[in-house]
Amino acid sequence: MTDIFEAKERLLQDLKWNENPFVKDLRVFDRESFVKHYCPFESTAILQKLAFDAKACLLTGPKGVGKTSALYHVFYSLPEDSFLPILLKEPPASVDALAREMGLVKQNGLVDGLLSVFRGKKIISREELARRVKAVDRKVVLFVDEAHLVASKEMYMEFKYLLDEASNLRLVLSSLGQEGFPDSLMHLIGSKNVFTRKNFSRDEMKRIIERRISAVGGKGVAPFDDDFLGEVFTEQNLLTPRYVFDELNAQLAKIAAGEAVAAEEEEVEEHVEHPYARDAFVMDVVQRAREDKITTAHAEWWVMLSPSQQGVMKLLLTRPEGVTLNEIIAELKLAQNTCFNALYQLRGEDDAELKRKPEVPFPLVEVKPKLVGGRKKNIYFVNAKVRNIFTLH
Repeated sequence: MTDIFEAKERLLQDLKWNENPFVKDLRVFDRESFVKHYCPFESTAILQKLAFDAKACLLTGPKGVGKTSALYHVFYSLPEDSFLPILLKEPPASVDALAREMGLVKQNGLVDGLLSVFRGKKIISREELARRVKAVDRKVVLFVDEAHLVASKEMYMEFKYLLDEASNLRLVLSSLGQEGFPDSLMHLIGSKNVFTRKNFSRDEMKRIIERRISAVGGKGVAPFDDDFLGEVFTEQNLLTPRYVFDELNAQLAKIAAGEAVAAEEEEVEEHVEHPYARDAFVMDVVQRAREDKITTAHAEWWVMLSPSQQGVMKLLLTRPEGVTLNEIIAELKLAQNTCFNALYQLRGEDDAELKRKPEVPFPLVEVKPKLVGGRKKNIYFVNAKVRNIFTLH
């Protein structure tokens, strides 16, 4: 079993990584480490809002999309000479609890602590808290994570009143949604200061991976290639970086164990796109085919195809050398499931689709498997028997 640990260290050395970038929980590390590894999205917009004196911002989205990390990025990025950031991991139960968690209540020692047992603890009012906030010589930015967990909805209004009373107070909240927030608070926040993150696009997830790899000394997305990432970037995995990181760590383990090959170059798709790149005659035919216009005038059944099916067909008609599923997704900017279902139906493998559209001469698309780097890939083409229907010559 110790061999796998040695193999891991050898892999990191080969990749010139000083550590595995996909196991790091940035929130428990220092400011420098966080900013170095973190790939910002909504946090950049929130920083811009705070820089131009927005009173409050709200970031919403399901669990796992990085709301807490976004708050930490804003927290770490504020200039200390102008802002006093205070981050609460959950909403306080009362104004008094808020004042104490913000560190604006001074403890006067053991004697006062013992006397408070007999006299009762002095409760800090909203007016007193507002006075103490205004006494700070900087803008106080209060971050409240998981704001939907507030014990009493009245605290939402307390936040609103505090913002009204303390001109130097700013509020940044994260929550699963806007439900439960009073209209008066949402009006103060403003619709343009509400940000939502539900999932990540393929490009965004790739940027996250590149940022992490760069932070540990690597470059690009190596040892992963675009084909592998295309398989990993399913709609389910794109819900959160955690799912993608699990897949990447599993692949790293396979590479370390010799069960998978590391990609040395980031762009490996070129050989698949142009299998006859050195054949001038073939490439000339390919180029002319791309430039040729297509017509649907002879395909009366064209209107029966769905928009996604039409999009796939138009792309394949201009790419006689064939196209992979990942390329179709990238070109059409459609979800993976949408593209896969369109191809499945165009290949005539969906019995229900055949019954719905008997006039359509399925299959319109054919697939040919090809070995690339020891891995089988499916290359999609327009069926040769129907291609001529769409040409103008």
